Amino acid sequence: MAKKNKLKEAPIDYSDSRNLRISPDIEARLKSQDHPLGGHKAFPDIDQDGKADNFEELIATKRFQDVIEKIKLATGLEIVDQQSMMQIQGQMMQAVQRMMQIESSNIPELEELAVKLVKDQMSIPEGDLQFDAKIEKPNFSGMDMKPKEKKKKKKELKIPSVEVEDDGIQSRMDKLDLEKQKRRFVNSLISGSSKKAHYMYHMVSEELNAINEDLVGLYSLVMSVNDIMYWVMPDMDSMSADGAEQSMAGKEELDLTTDPPTIKATGMFFPVLVHELWKGVMEYMSAHGLPSDPEFAAEVMDDTDNVASEIWDLRLGPVIWEKFTESYPESLLDNEDMGRIKNYLYYNIVSMDAEPFLALAKEILSGSQRGKDRVERIVNDIIQQLKDEDWEDASGETNTSDTPNYEMPGFEGTMDMLDDALNIRPKDVPKTLETPKVYDMDTLLDKIGKSGMDSLSQEEKDFLYNM
Repeated sequence: MAKKNKLKEAPIDYSDSRNLRISPDIEARLKSQDHPLGGHKAFPDIDQDGKADNFEELIATKRFQDVIEKIKLATGLEIVDQQSMMQIQGQMMQAVQRMMQIESSNIPELEELAVKLVKDQMSIPEGDLQFDAKIEKPNFSGMDMKPKEKKKKKKELKIPSVEVEDDGIQSRMDKLDLEKQKRRFVNSLISGSSKKAHYMYHMVSEELNAINEDLVGLYSLVMSVNDIMYWVMPDMDSMSADGAEQSMAGKEELDLTTDPPTIKATGMFFPVLVHELWKGVMEYMSAHGLPSDPEFAAEVMDDTDNVASEIWDLRLGPVIWEKFTESYPESLLDNEDMGRIKNYLYYNIVSMDAEPFLALAKEILSGSQRGKDRVERIVNDIIQQLKDEDWEDASGETNTSDTPNYEMPGFEGTMDMLDDALNIRPKDVPKTLETPKVYDMDTLLDKIGKSGMDSLSQEEKDFLYNM
C-alpha cells in the first residue's frame, strides 16, 4: 500500500524540468494507460519507486526532458516555465512569419533539398521511389481526423478468412488483437523515426545558410516549441476535426499505383516537409508488416490508423525509436553503406509474425542483452547472405558455403523479395567493411539538439559536411 502512495506522489519525474509540467489530462492518461499505446504488449514491466508507475510514464519523462532541453537551446533560456512559455509562443509566431517569408522566395530549391536529404539519409537508390514534395498548406479533406467512438455494446465482429497456423491455440479474434498491437507499435516506430526528421535541417545547414543564415535558428525555435505543445497543451484527442486540421502542418500519402511507387508529401515549411517525406518512406517499408489478406489488413488499420493515435505516437514514439535503434550492433555504424543494411533489418523485423515481433520488441524496449543478441544475429545473417549473393553475381558461381538462404521470419520469401520491394541490390554492399568511421544520424542529431553544432568533434563535423 505504501508503495502505491509513493507512486501517486510522483508518477512523472520532473527533477530536470521542475518549472514546467505536462498537462494534467495527459499525465492522468499516462498513469491510467487510457491512450492508444496504453499497456501495450511490447512494453516491459518496470519498478521505479516514487517515479514512473508504468513504461509509458518512464518514456514520457525522458521525452519531456528532451524537448525542454531543445527549447532552452533554441531560446537561450536557462529556465522554462509557464510565464516564459507565453513569451516563447509569441516569439514562435514571429519566427513562423519570418521563416515562411524567406521560404516563399526559395520553394523549388527547398523542395529539391528535402527530397535529396531524405533519399541520402535513408539510403534509397536512384529510381526505387518517386517523390512529389510540396511546400504549401496541406489539404486534409477526407482524412480520418478522429478516433473511432467507443461502442457501448460490443457487436459481433466479422473477421475475414485468414490463415492461422494453429486455430486450436489462437483464435482469429486473438490474431486480430495481436495484429492491431503490432500495427500500433509499428506506427510508433514510424512516427518516432520521422519525428527525428523534424531536426534534420542541421544536416544541410550549409545549404540553408546559403539561402538565408536565419533559417536554421528559426527552424530550431519553431520545431522545439511545436514539440513542447504536444505535452503542455490539453490533450488533442477530443479536438474537433476542424481543430485537428488547423493544428497540423503536413500530410503524406503513399501511391502504389505508379511505377515506381510515389511518396507524396506536403508541408507548410521545410522541416515539416522533410518529416512527411521520411514518414512516407517508413510507411512504405512498414506496409510489408501488415497481414497479407487485404481485408484483414484493412480491419487492422481501421482501428489503429487515425490522427488521434498519431498524436500519441509523436509523443512517445521518439523514445521508442531510440530504444529500438539502441539494439543495433556497432557494425551498423562502421560502414558508409550500412544504411541499406538498416533497411533490410527494419524490413526483416516488421515482417515477422505478430507474436514473435511483439516478443522481440519487448526485449528491445527492456534493453536486454537477449534482444540485442537476436538483432545482431539477424544483421549477421543478412550481411552473410548479401556477401554470398555478391560473390555469385561477380563470379557466376554458386557459393557452396553452409550459409542457408535467409528467410524472413513470418514471411514466405527470401531476401530477393526485398530487392523487388525496395530494389536494394546486394551488389551495392561492399566486400570489405574496412571503411572510414561513419556516425549514426540519430546520435548526431540528439547531440546537436542538446548542445549545438559546437559540441561536435571535428571528425563528426567533417562527416556531416561530406555527406
